[in-house]
Amino acid sequence: MSQKFTVLFDLDGTLVDTAPDLMLAHNHVMKKYGYEERKLSDIKKLAGRGAKVMITKSMHELAELSGKAKKSSDIVEEMTKEFIDYYSKNIVKESTLKTGVVNFLSWCKDNSISMAVCTNKQEHLSIDLLKKIKIYHFFDYIAGVNTFNHNKPDPRHLTDTIEIIGGNI
Repeated sequence: MSQKFTVLFDLDGTLVDTAPDLMLAHNHVMKKYGYEERKLSDIKKLAGRGAKVMITKSMHELAELSGKAKKSSDIVEEMTKEFIDYYSKNIVKESTLKTGVVNFLSWCKDNSISMAVCTNKQEHLSIDLLKKIKIYHFFDYIAGVNTFNHNKPDPRHLTDTIEIIGGNI
């Protein structure tokens, strides 16, 4: 049996620089709920574990800086829904492919290397982004934060994806 080479990619900040659009969504929500807007450098530090974690971390940081009390978990849920709604409608306003991504993905495809995305972005948003940025067709599978009952950093997010596309773990 020959080995099937497989490459898994993170999405945000690896394939696509999504920070500007994440910042727009974040700042839309923060402004709507009476919080300060954040800079792009702040958003880059907060991203990576999903919208709810980003909102929660941001509110925590702002509360520490200002001395204001944190919001209840109900408000965090409401803010997260607002974030996802806004972001889904504005997913590629300023997001751009990272340099060299298309060339590398093409090389992998030409060399019969299986590829998948494992991200903490919701699956439907990941697929929408990849389609709109015109690289969806390169991937055999997309695993988002809501694809399995576990997500990154749990290694099963990766191993389950590899098994689904028939790769060797």
